[in-house]
Amino acid sequence: MRWESWQLDIAIVAAITEPTPDLLVLDTYDRLSWQRVPELPHRLLAAFADALPHPGAAGIVIGPQYGPGHDDPGLEFACLRRPFWDVAPRALRDSPERVLVTTGGGDLGGLGGRIATHLGERLPRIEIELVWGPGFAGEPPPGVTVLDRPASLLEPLLRTDAVVCTGGQTMLEAAATGTPAVVLEGAPNQRPQIARLAAREAILLVDEEQIPEALEGLLGSASQRRELSSRAQEAVDGQGALRIAAELAALAQR
Repeated sequence: MRWESWQLDIAIVAAITEPTPDLLVLDTYDRLSWQRVPELPHRLLAAFADALPHPGAAGIVIGPQYGPGHDDPGLEFACLRRPFWDVAPRALRDSPERVLVTTGGGDLGGLGGRIATHLGERLPRIEIELVWGPGFAGEPPPGVTVLDRPASLLEPLLRTDAVVCTGGQTMLEAAATGTPAVVLEGAPNQRPQIARLAAREAILLVDEEQIPEALEGLLGSASQRRELSSRAQEAVDGQGALRIAAELAALAQR
């Protein structure tokens, strides 16, 4: 397998086509990128859903909302890194002690800091951990524990009693670890996987204004936290990347 950082440049396109690959896997947020992909037989292109104008543009679409043949497999193909592949069923404390707040690498207009501040004021006996991403501006709010650009959220998720997060990759990681999650939409492309977890009652989907009350209720109910945890791990078992690798290998061989 050869990896290229593709800067939508004719020279890079030529490099990708010499020699013609058995399979091209495209991952980008720029939906115009697919138009610059070298002319390959349809079946030889696999792409993450964000890269495509429509699911039929690739032989395999990679994403929680798609599977082989463009059917609707739920979250079986949610891509997680290796540490999340074999997480044991979650055991939760009866009495909560800690909440993790994470809104991704971007600042989103100070969203993470605002949430952490409000929760710290409302839940003085709970330790609030805030993931401080590389795109954050200003200073962290006082009174919270700051995790400065952690390489992985596996350990923070496993030690927390609940997480407040947006609906991207961290939400999927929280589900795989069985971490009860209060989720808000951080970007429109998160909606399909948010909707699937919400439909399975595996997360609490809220607006920003609803977070303190929703989290307070969740922390006050051990049974609700255990139900969310169990449903989340049933929905996202962490094996999605392995399933995708098997599908890609089979496609290349065919």
